[in-house]
Amino acid sequence: MEQLHSITKLLDIKDPNIQIIDIINKGTHKEIIAKLDYEAPSCPDCGSLMKKYDFQKPSKIPYLETTGMPTRILLRKRRFKCYQCSKMMVAETSLVKKNHQIPRIINQKIAQKLIEKTSMTDIAHQLSISASTVIRKLNDFHFKPDFSRLPEIMSWDEYTFTKGKMSFIAQDFDNLSIIAVLEGRTQAVIRNHFLRYDRAVRCRVKIITMDMFSPYYDLAKQLFPCAKIVLDRFHIVQHLSRAMSRVRVQIMNQYHRKSHEYKAIKRYWKLIQQD
Repeated sequence: MEQLHSITKLLDIKDPNIQIIDIINKGTHKEIIAKLDYEAPSCPDCGSLMKKYDFQKPSKIPYLETTGMPTRILLRKRRFKCYQCSKMMVAETSLVKKNHQIPRIINQKIAQKLIEKTSMTDIAHQLSISASTVIRKLNDFHFKPDFSRLPEIMSWDEYTFTKGKMSFIAQDFDNLSIIAVLEGRTQAVIRNHFLRYDRAVRCRVKIITMDMFSPYYDLAKQLFPCAKIVLDRFHIVQHLSRAMSRVRVQIMNQYHRKSHEYKAIKRYWKLIQQD
């Protein structure tokens, strides 16, 4: 019993009304069997003292990894009944919000990872939750952009929003502060955002760095007429590398698959890609 109490502290479960009963290793994940119980409260409707009734079906609550394995808490919550007005009530805990399934500690971890360069799907996989849960948490943040100013040097880039979907991000080149995070990278989405800035503000932008995504270039010239466009050298090298790779494959395919030339070109591809 003392050992289970120590595990409660280790998991940072601060609610004294949660009692851990057992921990089961399922091979792929761990399940913490627990119950939530406390003395019957007064009825919120009529004020009479309620009585303990039964326990709910276990709530499956995702939790932080333990010993490198995904973990979830199977929490059985006490139900109370008022025998004066028949009001039913379920025990509440600080572990999760009322009528919610995701614990506060997971929400804190999602918020922490959202400011890192990690995709939504990766965050969901790491925390054993759905991508939609991560997106809902992102939508909880309220960004208040300052439409009265823009930096002289701005960076445009894209990032993975969800699997298979790219989104747009704009940053201050000098201090890396985020100017805008948009759910899409289409011209319409980007144009609608930056048109919220006055033309005079947009004209103060002198340089925009970006990759070789052509819609960015055309749009930047329209929205920021005084800005010079600087292509990110990383993306230039990336495009050259891909072009070299295509030429290598074309030459390689001119030979028979079992020939010495074919095998040499395929095996030593890194030598061709080097400076």
